[in-house]
Amino acid sequence: MHVGVIHRISDPEGFEAAEQKALETGLPEGFSLPINAATPDHTTGICIWEGESVEAVRDLVESVVGPYSDNEYFEVEVDGLPAG
Repeated sequence: MHVGVIHRISDPEGFEAAEQKALETGLPEGFSLPINAATPDHTTGICIWEGESVEAVRDLVESVVGPYSDNEYFEVEVDGLPAG
């Protein structure tokens, strides 16, 4: 399934460092991040994840960037991407 996440980022430097470390380590099996975007000042991010469920994506994302942002999660249908 595809899961949309809106990040309202309170600590852009901390968020970016945590995100980069997690991506370098590699995502757990069953997860992918085909779309990742941010505003120029990195105070708002929008991501489209693929994962087993909204709850599974929430657990993963909060474990990495939760201290640096308030995040909203929801199931989405994405034109142009295969069904997750």
